[in-house]
Parts: sequence; C-alpha cells; structure tokens
Amino acid sequence: MHRKITSLQNPLVKTIVRLKEKSAERNSTGSFVAEGRREVSMAMQNKFAVKHLIICPELFTADPLYSIAVDSVEMEKVLEVSVDVYNRVAYRENAEGILMMGASIRQNLSDLPLSNPSLVLMLEGVEKPGNLGAILRTTDAARLDAILLCDSRVDIFNPNAIRASLGCVFSQNIILCSNEEAFAWIENQGLNLFAASPDTPFVYHQADLRQPCVLAFGAEDKGLSPFWLQKASQVIKIPMAGQIDSLNVGVSVAIIAFEALRQRQTAPETPSL
Repeated sequence: MHRKITSLQNPLVKTIVRLKEKSAERNSTGSFVAEGRREVSMAMQNKFAVKHLIICPELFTADPLYSIAVDSVEMEKVLEVSVDVYNRVAYRENAEGILMMGASIRQNLSDLPLSNPSLVLMLEGVEKPGNLGAILRTTDAARLDAILLCDSRVDIFNPNAIRASLGCVFSQNIILCSNEEAFAWIENQGLNLFAASPDTPFVYHQADLRQPCVLAFGAEDKGLSPFWLQKASQVIKIPMAGQIDSLNVGVSVAIIAFEALRQRQTAPETPSL
C-alpha cells in the first residue's frame, strides 16, 4: 500500500511546486519535475533516478506505448495523491495523473559518445524552453549524437522544455558549455563545422553532410555570432522565397538535420560544395 497525500500543505507538495516554478530551486537541488506518461516513461527508460513518483489513481491510466515500471521503484518513493493535490503540483489540470521528481544529470564534453560519421548540433544563445523542446524532438528523431548549448540562457529541465520535447530532453546527450569550450572540442574531434546563416550564397543541400560534422545555429533574433561564422568550414543557408529572411530556429534545424540524414541514407553523391 502506497502512502497517500491529500493535503496541499504537505512539505513534499510545496517542494515540487517550487521545483516546477523556480529554475534556481532545480539547479540548487539537482532535481526536476516531469509530468505525463510519455515524459515520465522517457526519463525512467533513460536511467534518470526517481526521487518520488506521484500517481493520482483517479486520473492515471497506463499507456502501452510508454510503459512506466512502477514496481521497479522503491515503495517508499511511490506516492498516491488526491486530484486536488495533483492539480497543484502539475502544469495541466486533470491530465494523465502521473508525475516524477527526478535527479538531473549533467554531461560533459569528455563523456560524449560519437557515432561514425558523427553528427552534432550546436545552438548558441537559445533562450526559449519551447524552442529547445521542439529541437530536441528533431534531434531524437534524426538520431544526432549530441546537442551543444553554448552560452545558453535556457534551463534544459524547465517543465516547458520537458513538455515541448515530449520527454526527449531525457534521451539526448545535452552539453552546456561556452563557445570557446565547444570550438576546442570540435577541433579536437576533427569535425567539420557548418554554420547556418542567410548571409551566404551557398544552399544547405549542396553541402556534403555525410562527413563527421557539427550543424551550428544561433538564436532567432540575432543568429550566430561572428565567433562561429568566422570559424565555420562552410556557411550555408535555407533559401527563402517569400518576404521574410529566416525560419523559426526549430524548423531550420529540422530541415538541415534531415538533409544530413537523407544524404547518409542514399547512394554516394558528390554535393557541389
């Protein structure tokens, strides 16, 4: 029998609310909150330690596509809550009935496993959790090796990032680092650097993305800084036929990442760059 929480004043309820709302609380405690069947399942499958598993029996139903091994969690860490309590700790009212308080994992550049040929994403100065979440869905689908977040101002365990990524924040190798640290690692690994910018005549599908490489993108308002544009092996663009000069960064990442995937899955062909 799992312990049940029905009081909104319970200390754990207050802790989870703080984690949900405050980045400083997540950083200082090394904890995060993941809400929903898919998100909790992804966290557990990717070996994020469970501190507490919160279940609302009135709202929770199992999903065969995203199973949650409740029996694998120590009994004292599994707690049942009332609907009122669940709605206090969750972002979405009366939704799914499952929430995990977990231990965050911080990865280092030295720990990164790379495939052959490797494909890495570099994002400079990304601020919006929703944008990051959408991008992580793309990098999961395209099986990129890693995502380097350079000079980033976004908390990867922000509940909005977790929800927007559908839990892919847990399946990806995400590294927080400076521009200088990232470039030193790229050089050490011998990777080619393709920087996305509208200020170039070279179109993305002309680039040879079959080689081990890094795809670099900047924030939507500023684009990539001169630091990256000057160090790139090649600057490439997505051609724009309308009146605007750029796409949402998440869309841009998807277009070029899947072009790299297409090139790697088709017969050898020599791009013009």
